[in-house]
Amino acid sequence: MGASLVVPILPGRTADARDFMRELGTEHSTGYQRSEQRMGIVKEAWYLAPAPAGDHLVAYLESPDFPAALSALSQSQDEFDRWFRQRLVDATGVDLSIPPTAPLPELLFSYPSDGRQ
Repeated sequence: MGASLVVPILPGRTADARDFMRELGTEHSTGYQRSEQRMGIVKEAWYLAPAPAGDHLVAYLESPDFPAALSALSQSQDEFDRWFRQRLVDATGVDLSIPPTAPLPELLFSYPSDGRQ
């Protein structure tokens, strides 16, 4: 099951958001990989989306149970997970330790190249 998150970057914090994403693939890559496996995330991609109202981070994630993965991340006391949540707060103001009350984005259409729906 795929899901996406769209979060606005705080004004003046786009460089911080870029640094955060770079750190996921460098000095925090081992913790990131362990966290993804523990949460059941099988694929994750982050995009920087410029918009007239300001830059946004857009995440695409795949997990057999995305709501459970998000809940696990919000409750985790693992050192990497706490670091991840804090870096997201620093760049966007979004605190994943407080589970979002808004519904997740609704999938309207998906094209599976393998013919599966």
